Amino acid sequence: MKKSKWRTVLGLVLLYLAILLNWQWMWGVLLLYWVIPDCSSGVTYFLEPISRRENPLLYWLIVGTWFVCSAYLLSADFIS
Repeated sequence: MKKSKWRTVLGLVLLYLAILLNWQWMWGVLLLYWVIPDCSSGVTYFLEPISRRENPLLYWLIVGTWFVCSAYLLSADFIS
């Protein structure tokens, strides 16, 4: 029996809703959800896997970018 991937299905549903309903904040939530595990695992993905140990500057640049974009999208409704 195959293991259920309910988080992936839920993520896709939320992604579709964010597009259809123009929910900018949902993109911020998704980006933040990607940043948190990356910080604990030490590996992020941007076109290819980037390891904190092997490429620390590039790793932190990518993770920082995701975090700043997330913060902007989450606060966009408040600053406009």
